[in-house]
Amino acid sequence: MSFSLNERDRRYEAIRRLMREAGLDNLVIVGRDSHTARGNLRYVSNHGVNFGEQYCLFPVDSDPVFLGSPIASSHVRRAGWIHDCVDVTGDSARVIEEISRRSHGDSLGLVGIQHLPVPLYLSLREAFPRRIVDSISIFKQLRLVKSQEEIATIRDSATIADRAYAAVRETLQAGISDYEIYGEVSRVIHSMGCEYSMNFIDGEAAKINFFYPVGNVLRADSTLALEITPSREGYYAQLTVTIPVTEYPAHIEPLLPVWREALDAGVAFLKPGIKADKIDRVVTEVVHKHGYTSPLRAGHGIGLDALEFFSFSATDNTELMPGMTVAFHPCIATQPGQDGIGMGYTYLITDEGAEKLSQVTI
Repeated sequence: MSFSLNERDRRYEAIRRLMREAGLDNLVIVGRDSHTARGNLRYVSNHGVNFGEQYCLFPVDSDPVFLGSPIASSHVRRAGWIHDCVDVTGDSARVIEEISRRSHGDSLGLVGIQHLPVPLYLSLREAFPRRIVDSISIFKQLRLVKSQEEIATIRDSATIADRAYAAVRETLQAGISDYEIYGEVSRVIHSMGCEYSMNFIDGEAAKINFFYPVGNVLRADSTLALEITPSREGYYAQLTVTIPVTEYPAHIEPLLPVWREALDAGVAFLKPGIKADKIDRVVTEVVHKHGYTSPLRAGHGIGLDALEFFSFSATDNTELMPGMTVAFHPCIATQPGQDGIGMGYTYLITDEGAEKLSQVTI
């Protein structure tokens, strides 16, 4: 599906309302070619950022302007939301010139400030000396809760992840390399219309390191850890699995019921009003009760970025709300730095609790 102009207007109206509340005349929205840095720019442009650094000037009282390469601009125009596109390829001075010339008022909010090159940030500070602020809170507030169009697209991504998983199960056998598995996952994802994905893999014993393939050859007595994260129309869903090549190793088998208990305990608290750190405590208590450790976070927000705004961790107090989507995948290890498993699904937070978007059950 392609997002409608009604969806664009809904987003633009909400952004401008929050800009006015914050006293902001303009936003500069930053995007980069990364699974953690595309989302803000895609939210206003309806197209992914695949060609280096890109920017959008978003005035509170006029149409947005896309600043990027000619090839990126052609894609943005074709997406149909932004028509005013300017070529600023590799020219920071031109970016400043266009922002200064086209913006109105004194205040400037930055969205994605961590992705902004330092020289460009310093130039913006000089050009807007009266007021320049980090305005990511506007996009966090709006992007965390998804519209019906967004939720439908994330459901599509979850279906694609399920199909990639099914293909892996058919392919998996001793003697093949992680390159072959990774290639099969990518084949399925892209054949179903995804522009990009974020897929991590580990075929080294049961380490659950979740990196890119390195040429490990799978053994009959080992496990394969995968994070399958396709992005349909820019929206990610994630299916995380640790599966045996033949059977789970003897020292890993006892972890499975503990993982299931931790998953069920956490899902019971995936509901409106519960904070992320509470979910982390629930999972950690289950794992520690059985004498194991939790080496990785139990999950995170997911949407236009694969890791979206918050994590289930001891220091994150983000409150869950209906319409949020999360990747929830408890990880358990025998000891810190030792073998383990990590598995889970993408969930939609509803008024009643959590809906699992994957149809497969691990």
